[in-house]
Amino acid sequence: MPYAQGVNQNTYIKLEGVGGTLDPAVAWIPLRLITNGLSQSVEELESDEMLPGRHMAESRSGVSSVTGDLEAELTFGTFDMLLEAAFHGTWTDNVLKTGSTRRKFAILKHNEDIGRWLIYRGCEVGTVAIDCPLQGKIGITFSMIGTKEEAYVFDAVEESIADPTETVMMTTFEGSLTEGGTGLNHATALNLSLDNGMEAIYRLFSRDAYDIKLGRINVSGSLSAYIEDDRLKAKYLGETKTPLVITLTDGENSYQVSMTRAKLTTSSEEGSGDDPIIQSYDFRAFNDQAVDTEITITRIPA
Repeated sequence: MPYAQGVNQNTYIKLEGVGGTLDPAVAWIPLRLITNGLSQSVEELESDEMLPGRHMAESRSGVSSVTGDLEAELTFGTFDMLLEAAFHGTWTDNVLKTGSTRRKFAILKHNEDIGRWLIYRGCEVGTVAIDCPLQGKIGITFSMIGTKEEAYVFDAVEESIADPTETVMMTTFEGSLTEGGTGLNHATALNLSLDNGMEAIYRLFSRDAYDIKLGRINVSGSLSAYIEDDRLKAKYLGETKTPLVITLTDGENSYQVSMTRAKLTTSSEEGSGDDPIIQSYDFRAFNDQAVDTEITITRIPA
């Protein structure tokens, strides 16, 4: 008997219309993922009733919620729709800034080997995180929050699936990082995230989420580097805000990530014996009124 395997699981996404409507004329867009962790969980309400013989009274179902991570290797053009939703902004002339525009998606999970389709409704991007490890693949993770999981029947006559992108993954063998306008050519790791402070809110007499609360923009991350001088330590001790610009590329296409008012908030050093000493910092990026954003992404196609 066939069973579901990760290698045969595909994920597709489409913007929802008013009231969660789906336009069959709009093709589902394939997402090139490592892992689709979306699932619906239901809280169990345990009874406190005291029964004879130490037995437990029957429990009931509580609120339900849809959450999970979409994990992937960063490829150019594949996740621009989700990046736009994470920033709550709009791509304008290949530039994306933070804003307050909300976008909700329907996400399909298809297990080809057993013919199962699941749909996740009302999905929004709560957090996007980009991970740049030493000598590795650049990873991107979208932490999603939605309202409902349901079985789905895909109509092959009325619905269609677009072709996937064909760009290759980006790595940390290429690209660059500058701090204060000068190359930080001794960096060893970098990660950053944009957290929108989103969470489900509920109402009486319903298990499903009433809505999803949108919080404040929180851009933060960490970086580490060999110690060549005291430039980073001086910025940390002086609480000096500094521009950080990261260029991520596949050798042809690039994303340039800019934070013009980044502040180093914690500091540590580690290393002993013959090992190089590594300096590590957490940072947070604040809104720059001149550009009206904490963080900007610029698309640079080949």
